[in-house]
Amino acid sequence: MKKLVALLMVALMLSTAVFAEDIILIAPNPNAAKTVTVRVEGPEETLFCGPVTIAEGASVLDAAEAAFAQGGIDYTVAVSPYGGSYITQAAGLQEGALGGYEGWLYYVDGVSPAVSMSLSTLQGGEEVVLIYTDFDVLVPILEAARDHKGLVTLTLTADVTTYDENWNATVTRQPVAGASVTVEGEVLTTDAEGKVLLSEALSAKETVAVQAEKKNAVGLPGLIPFAPDYKVELAGLEKTMPFADLEESRWYTPYVLKMYDLGVVNGLPGGLFGPTDTVTRGQVAKMLFEMSGGIPVNYLMTFTDVSQEAWYAEGVRWCAAMGIAQGADGKFSPDAPITRQDLAVMLMRYQENVVKTQLPETAEAPAFLDNEQIASYAAEAIYKLQKAGIVQGNEGKFNPLGNASRGELCKMLSGLVVSD
Repeated sequence: MKKLVALLMVALMLSTAVFAEDIILIAPNPNAAKTVTVRVEGPEETLFCGPVTIAEGASVLDAAEAAFAQGGIDYTVAVSPYGGSYITQAAGLQEGALGGYEGWLYYVDGVSPAVSMSLSTLQGGEEVVLIYTDFDVLVPILEAARDHKGLVTLTLTADVTTYDENWNATVTRQPVAGASVTVEGEVLTTDAEGKVLLSEALSAKETVAVQAEKKNAVGLPGLIPFAPDYKVELAGLEKTMPFADLEESRWYTPYVLKMYDLGVVNGLPGGLFGPTDTVTRGQVAKMLFEMSGGIPVNYLMTFTDVSQEAWYAEGVRWCAAMGIAQGADGKFSPDAPITRQDLAVMLMRYQENVVKTQLPETAEAPAFLDNEQIASYAAEAIYKLQKAGIVQGNEGKFNPLGNASRGELCKMLSGLVVSD
């Protein structure tokens, strides 16, 4: 019996050894071929773009040399004094040719490793970009959004690294202004926020081919180009409101959007509009100023409570110059909520002094139940706005001393715009 048990144990050990040997035989080959994508970007054009095959664990320099071989590009490699090797020349583009720090930089999946090309290893699947420029180069980030009218805006940004006096790094995402963005052959220029607005025809496409370019101070690329076949998907973009608290089903939404499209309103901090918030006198002045075109006037503003640096200062100055705002006791009270009757007065003064056209008389003007509460200076303005259908009461009352909301103001302003 003991001999039988011993024989069984020996057989089990042998089978285990065979199984372990099988595992070793099917282990991954550390020298297995891998594929990476390599782009070689010159100052004016893409010199090579495509997949190259490398051994697993090969370096960026290996991948670059494979790309040069496939593209028939002449190149030179030198040993770095800091360790490893790097490219000093490719396609006739020599480092320091302009007398500065220009040369062949490289990025792996949008990141610039802080080692020589021969010391940066690849595992397969990465995108390697070699670009001839200096240290002033950005990796572009492109985002697309569709507005409430269906038009698409492309926003170009980049992560920028800055250093303090102790060389501590801070990375912030910043807009890329002044860049040339080519969309389906149409060249656009990004504004201060890194944005370009696509035409209705381009916005209607399912995908668009996009390329971006921006030169630095010495005329070299300041921005890594997108791949030659880079496309942006537009088909899945849903319409979005310009303000997070604006809902399509609300009565005030079309009026707010109209004022937004005209550049009259910009919203509040945090991406909100506050349609039900009480509107202030300063906000009314600023909106009327913007609705007129936003052109500053040379006028001595004497209100003692309006700072020249305030965001509403130009609006108040313009309203005072146009006879729209008069204030009381030398003050304008810009932060105070405006009463409904004072708002009516300012709107009628805008209509008469700026628009200079007669309002239509298409609505009835029955007496409000609280007519006796309407100040004499506001009665005619309220009557005219009521006849034009711009103001209405609630349950038969006008509530002259009540406050108007920002959404209500947009509705009233829309009535003035229509009548112009």
